Amino acid sequence: MPERVFVAIIGGGPGGLTAAIYLARAGIGCTVFEPAAPGGMVFMVHQIENYPGFPEAVSGRELAGRLEAQARRFGVEIFQAGVKKVQSAGREFLLELDSGGRVTASAVIVATGGKPKKLGVPGEEELFGRGVSYCATCDGNFYRGQEVAVIGGGDSALQEALYLSQICRTVYVVHRRKELRAKKVLADRCKERVNIKLELNVQVKAVLGEDGVRGIGVVDKETGEERVLEVSGVFFYVGMEPVTDMVKGLVKLAEDGSIEAGEDTVTSVPGLFAVGDVRTKRARQVATAVADGANASFAIEEYLLEQK
Repeated sequence: MPERVFVAIIGGGPGGLTAAIYLARAGIGCTVFEPAAPGGMVFMVHQIENYPGFPEAVSGRELAGRLEAQARRFGVEIFQAGVKKVQSAGREFLLELDSGGRVTASAVIVATGGKPKKLGVPGEEELFGRGVSYCATCDGNFYRGQEVAVIGGGDSALQEALYLSQICRTVYVVHRRKELRAKKVLADRCKERVNIKLELNVQVKAVLGEDGVRGIGVVDKETGEERVLEVSGVFFYVGMEPVTDMVKGLVKLAEDGSIEAGEDTVTSVPGLFAVGDVRTKRARQVATAVADGANASFAIEEYLLEQK
């Protein structure tokens, strides 16, 4: 692990890797720190249909692999390491790694994305890894031929419900509102899939089970009727929250915890830039993260010229 890098990129998702590609091609040294697999959350997405250039859709794993290979081709170093804290050290930054190591950098790009929100119902935390999951692509195969539930009504929830419907006997989509929030094309596909059962205007009260999930307790919000959906797996997709713990107290954050930064990715701290789902923005998509990565590279070039 290097003790000093020129530009440190925290997070190896589409935004971070795009920034690395642009910086490397511009001759600006950069190093990516990613605690998991390069690609970030994209790595766990079954299929992406709205990323330009892939008319037949592309799996998240394939897209992540292509981004990583392209970055490495231009000489980008990618280390499997998490960053615990970022501190300002004069005109430089000090990164404290999860391993206890320390790295200094002239500029930092925060591209840490988001993590799944927890619903907070009884049994959710206790049965995590024993029937409760936040990644259908990762864990869906454990429930092949069984009944499962997907909690949520947005794009991610329905995309994963469609994936699970290919391997599971029945997929319940449980959403607390009367209408799905997802795009119409996804909602229509779910309604057409015979083994997807929509449970709308229904609230989850608890995940049931001891050694493993045996069902979820739900209540109809209109009638007050309580019942149990017998499932062996529960996949939660109730939103994402930005991963900003390492920069809290250093940079200005919005109410939702995201880093305040415009389309130029510039933050309240000179030399610190935010790209992708971690920054304040309207649309959190692969395409917008990639755009952020490119914009960050140009902003860093300008910043470094000003420092000379």
